[in-house]
Amino acid sequence: MSVSPDAGRRRRELDLLRIFACFIQFPFHTAKVFDFDPAYHVKNAVASGALDLFAAFSHVWRMPLFFFIAGFAAATALSSRTTGFFVFDRFKRLLPPLLVGLLLFAPAIKYLERLGGIDLRPSGLRHPPGPFHENYLDFYYGFFTHLNQFTWSHLWFLVYLLLFTLLFTGLMRRIALSYDRWRGHVGWLLAPALIAAAAEILLRPRFGDLPNLSSDFANLTIEVTCFLMGAIVSRQPRIEAVVTARPLSLLALGFLSFAVYYAGQAGLPHDVAPPFWALGARGIAAWCFVAGLLGLGRRWQRPHGAFDRYMTEATLPLYVLHHLPVVALAFIVVPLEMALWLKAAVICLGSITVTFAAYHLIVRPFGPTRFLFGLKPRRR
Repeated sequence: MSVSPDAGRRRRELDLLRIFACFIQFPFHTAKVFDFDPAYHVKNAVASGALDLFAAFSHVWRMPLFFFIAGFAAATALSSRTTGFFVFDRFKRLLPPLLVGLLLFAPAIKYLERLGGIDLRPSGLRHPPGPFHENYLDFYYGFFTHLNQFTWSHLWFLVYLLLFTLLFTGLMRRIALSYDRWRGHVGWLLAPALIAAAAEILLRPRFGDLPNLSSDFANLTIEVTCFLMGAIVSRQPRIEAVVTARPLSLLALGFLSFAVYYAGQAGLPHDVAPPFWALGARGIAAWCFVAGLLGLGRRWQRPHGAFDRYMTEATLPLYVLHHLPVVALAFIVVPLEMALWLKAAVICLGSITVTFAAYHLIVRPFGPTRFLFGLKPRRR
C-alpha cells in the first residue's frame, strides 16, 4: 500500500470549503423563492433580478463543489481503510439522516408546496387545476404510496452519494492507493471543464435540471466528474499543484464563463434551452469555481478554532435540517404585505436561526439523535 506522508493530517481547507458550501444553502434556497425559475416549492408573486442572478450563480458550482469535497474525502479515507469498512462507515453515516429526512422533512416540504398551488414532480413542474385541501395525515400516506407525489427534495444529494459509493468505491480504492504516481499536467485543468461543457451542451437540453436520478444525466455527468476529480486531486500532489496554482485566474475565468451563460439564457422561458455556447460556458464555470475555490482555500490557511471544529461536525446535520425551515418560513412570509428584500431577509436569517437551534439543542447533545443525523458519538 502506498500511503501519503500526511495521511493522518486533516485538510483544513476542505473543512473550510465544506463550511462555506453549507452556509451558501441558506441564501441560495431563499433566493429560489424570488428568482425567475418557477420550479421551486414556494414562489413569491414578484421576482427579483438580483436574487435570480445570485441563485443562478450559486447553482452553477455549489453542488459540484460538494461532490468534489466528497470525492476528496472518500479517497483520503480509502487510503488507510479497507473497502468493506469504508462502505459500511459511509452507509452508517448517510443512510440514517436520509431516512430521517424522508420521513420527517420531505413530506412536510411537499405538503407546503401543494398548499401553495405548486406541484413539482420528478417529471417536472405541474400547476394543479384546483385548490388543495387534503389533510396532512392522508397526504403523508399518499406521499409514500404514490410515486408521482413523492419527492426527496434536497435529500437527493445523499441518495447520489450513496449511489456513488456503491458504483465507484473499487475505482476510488485504486485511485487512493496510487499516491503521487501521476504526472502533473495542465490537462488536469482542461479535461473536467471540457467534460462538464460537453454534458451541458449534449445532455442538458434533453434531460433538464431536476435531480430525479432516472433522467438526470447532465447533472450526473458533471457530479461524477467532480467526485472522481476530488479523489484524484487528493492523492496526486503534483496534479493538485497544477489544479490550485492559479486560483484567482480560475475564479476570474469562472466569473467570465458564468457571465456568458447568464447573458445567453436571460429572457428565455425556462422550458427553452439556452444556446450551446451559453451551456458550454456554464460547464466551464462549474469546474473553474471548484478548482479556484480549492486553490483559494489552500492559500487562506488559518488556525483551526472552536467555530471551525463546531461547524466541521455540524455540516451534514445542518444540510439535512435547513430546507424545511426555508420553505416553511417562505410559506408564511410570502403572502404578507412586506418589501421583497425584507421578506428575503426574514426567510434567510430566520431559517438560519431555526436550523442552528434545532441542531444545537436537539441533534448535537444526544447520542440517538447524533446517530440519526450522521454524527459520531460524543467524546467523553
